Amino acid sequence: MAKAFVFPGQGSQFVGMGKSLYEENEQARQLFEQANEILGFRITDLMFNGTPEDLVQTKVTQPAVFLCSVIPAIVRGIEPDMVAGHSLGEFSALVASGALSFEDGLKLVSKRAQAMQKCCEKVPGTMAESRAFIRKMSTIDISSTITTSYSSGEDRSFPNTVPAISGPPSTSSSLWMVFAS
Repeated sequence: MAKAFVFPGQGSQFVGMGKSLYEENEQARQLFEQANEILGFRITDLMFNGTPEDLVQTKVTQPAVFLCSVIPAIVRGIEPDMVAGHSLGEFSALVASGALSFEDGLKLVSKRAQAMQKCCEKVPGTMAESRAFIRKMSTIDISSTITTSYSSGEDRSFPNTVPAISGPPSTSSSLWMVFAS
């Protein structure tokens, strides 16, 4: 039977994530400690005992989710036949497949997170998943198809995906109010 690992993106974080793995598995503990050194701060303190506000910062969230995705994959020693990842999860998939080392993957994720954090600080924004209010929309069915424009100008449709709205908080809140009413 084929084994596939599918890794999540940002948004799956929670306080306490990875703590039991750290406490119960020596190899995992070593990888978490290596991550603390690579990152230059004790991300484990924020993951295990921080606040939701600590974890929602992109510069913390992305490395935390990456660590809680790849460390279990590494310590279980299971070789996947295929891997996939959503957004940030693509980096976890690259490490799990052996295309990137743990250290290189974490460094890339950290650089990505820092760049995104700077953007968030310059232009505050928010994201709202639209799954909750799709049922309220009677004239437009956005739950069955999302069209994304690529830089080539080509449009592609992705059936059965959940759309999200992102942008400045005032815009996202306004759209939420329109769809919820």
